[in-house]
Amino acid sequence: MQHSARQQRFRAAMKQGWTNFIAAHRAHGAAHFTAPAPAIDPVALTMLAVNRLGPATVRTSTNGKALTVVVPDLRVAEIFRAALLEMQKTRCTDRLVDIVVAVEPGSPAARSA
Repeated sequence: MQHSARQQRFRAAMKQGWTNFIAAHRAHGAAHFTAPAPAIDPVALTMLAVNRLGPATVRTSTNGKALTVVVPDLRVAEIFRAALLEMQKTRCTDRLVDIVVAVEPGSPAARSA
């Protein structure tokens, strides 16, 4: 019994040590390699979708011509593209809508263009 209790304590200590090590590694790695996504105002996002994405999907479904929707940043573009992927399951003309990110006048991409 004494050997069993000692073995259990050893296993518990090893498990706790590995758990701490992995948690510290994840926290350290996450701090260096990923930046937190900026918060998006849900009201502004909804207004942008209604004002830009909505009319584009209606136009493509009625006339069948491709359209481009310009959005202010990459995060909004990702959200709109994900929404379009879901909408394409029921309305195939939504494949005709392309999402592009606006280039700001002072950005490095604008200087190189």
